[in-house]
Amino acid sequence: MKKGIRYLVILIFLMQAFLSIGSVVWADAKDPVLIVSGGKIPVVNAGEEVKLSIPIENIGPTAAKNIQVIMQLDEESPFVLEELNSTYIISKLNSKKTDNAIFKIKIRDDAIDKVYSVKLLYYYSNMAGTVLPQGADTIKVRVENSKKPPQLTLSTVSYGDMPLIAGESKIVSAIIRNTGDLEAKDVKVYLKGLSPNVFTLKNSPDVKSLPNIGAEKVIQVDYIIIPSLSMDTGNYDLTLEFDYKDSYNNPFSEKLTFFLPVQGLDTNLSNLIIKNISVPDKELNTGESFAISFDVINESSIEADDVRVSLSIEKDIICKSLNIISLGKLTKDETKSVEFELYTTAEAVTKNYPIQINVEFESGIGGKKVKNNISQYVGVFVNGGTGSSTPKIIVDRYNIEPSTIKAGDSFQLTMSLLNTSSYSTVSNIKVSLISDDGVFNPVDSSNTIYIESIKPKENIQKVFTLMPKRDAEHKTYGISVNIDYEDEKGNQLGSKDIISVPVIQQVKLVLGDLMLPPEVFLGQSFPVSIEFFNMGKTVLYNLMIKTEGNFTTQNSNYYVGNFEAGKTDSYDVGIIPNEEGQLKGSIIFSFENAVGEAFDVVKEFETNAIMMQMEPMPEPGFDDNMGEGNEGKFIKLVKNPYAIGGFLLIIVGAIVIVRKKHKKKKEMWLDE
Repeated sequence: MKKGIRYLVILIFLMQAFLSIGSVVWADAKDPVLIVSGGKIPVVNAGEEVKLSIPIENIGPTAAKNIQVIMQLDEESPFVLEELNSTYIISKLNSKKTDNAIFKIKIRDDAIDKVYSVKLLYYYSNMAGTVLPQGADTIKVRVENSKKPPQLTLSTVSYGDMPLIAGESKIVSAIIRNTGDLEAKDVKVYLKGLSPNVFTLKNSPDVKSLPNIGAEKVIQVDYIIIPSLSMDTGNYDLTLEFDYKDSYNNPFSEKLTFFLPVQGLDTNLSNLIIKNISVPDKELNTGESFAISFDVINESSIEADDVRVSLSIEKDIICKSLNIISLGKLTKDETKSVEFELYTTAEAVTKNYPIQINVEFESGIGGKKVKNNISQYVGVFVNGGTGSSTPKIIVDRYNIEPSTIKAGDSFQLTMSLLNTSSYSTVSNIKVSLISDDGVFNPVDSSNTIYIESIKPKENIQKVFTLMPKRDAEHKTYGISVNIDYEDEKGNQLGSKDIISVPVIQQVKLVLGDLMLPPEVFLGQSFPVSIEFFNMGKTVLYNLMIKTEGNFTTQNSNYYVGNFEAGKTDSYDVGIIPNEEGQLKGSIIFSFENAVGEAFDVVKEFETNAIMMQMEPMPEPGFDDNMGEGNEGKFIKLVKNPYAIGGFLLIIVGAIVIVRKKHKKKKEMWLDE
């Protein structure tokens, strides 16, 4: 009996424990549970700004509320949140439902092409308001990067047509090109190889700090170099070293050697030079043929014998033609052209390959002939990429005709579209133009064009005819070039470029009527006055007024300066006729528009200049007016030419004075 009671107690205890555990499990099972829902790994491109949409699913039996989804980015992440808040809020998410947490991010230009992990944290409550334990997930994001880092190369070295002379200074210019897709900043250039026995610099440092160099941009660095008096005729090397960074302060460095020909004071030698060098100015792919051509010229009076031309190249580039070309003799001022056919092998890597042009010859007088050589470096850029990057279309150049665009006048915009990919053809291309504030409208066409396809590294030119609004302000407007296209797999892609178009307003100077008498007297000054108005919508710059003609002027030149739109002014000049007959003149208004174009507005006038008639002197003792009344005196006064001239001058002067007073009253009324 006691044993049965013991078993019963144990059974009751186990049942209570089971019910307790079950109630906990049942309570937990009623809470919402959040996870990242399944789907494809997002693919983004380096340098882009994207909205990353992450599906959050509630797999629990009840709704969740006050959900906070937090994106955590570590220092090694290539992603940068474009907004200060890294938290996305979802107010409520019902059971078995999905909502998207959206984060706006930018991918760094220098991001490595790979799959990255991003951590997400969840904070949320159940419908009773109980804050549940923190949840966490890790998502994968694939980054594709087709952008090449900045790479500075020595495009060419220029020193003119003649070699450097021992002991004489000469400007040597190095043309530096950034062949990468990203900007090079904090650029420092070091010139190495200087010494008193070889080369020294005049008034220029051997270390130069340069401004930032954008993608595919060039910059020129000048040095004033003096070869030593002790140098013999020959070619001597110098080295340029570059230190620079990309936009994220990643360091880069390059070292490039070039040669300078020096004419020494040792012997009488032929002066051979290399000119008119032609090399590919585009990026080369592996397995591509190309040519290098140039002229060899003897610019001295001494004949050069046994002239031989060769190239020094790296192993990844091979010469398909003869590597040594014999030119024989070169007499005074003789020119011979040379061309080499080359080929990039499949092993070529992405970089700038230097190619050295060598010219060897014998020169001298009589039995004092010596062997000599000259050389010059050129470079070709080879893209040894794998072709796995996303193809991109860019506007690589554009042209506007005419170059000065006036509001209300049509113009042609010619754009060159480049497929930057070395391997992928793009198709179904739609190009649309959208201007700031809708300033530009297409003329007899649409602002959208369709292109069937563009092959790798191919350029296609398209022309748009546009017209700015008549009331467009004088400034530079942006036109967005939106490009939608597909890659070879049918994936929808897009890119955007912005081009700048300057617009100026039409100038409009209006001249008033010119008042002058029909006849004027020789040697007597008379006034000419004219009003002028700026009836356009832009300033007239450097307005200058002058009068020219077959006469002498007083106070002819009047410099107005910058004449604002809507303003009125007047011009007064005194004119003295120098000879009888027709008097012809011009009042010339000269000014410039906002871009410096010069304009002249001319007001021509003419009148007749006559000799003033002299009244004969009365004989002594006889008075013509004797016995005549006041009426006779008035008639004689009216017939007197002096009186007529005086009356006319008084009338013209009165008109000028009245106009000036009227103008002053008008200005006072406007000021009030």
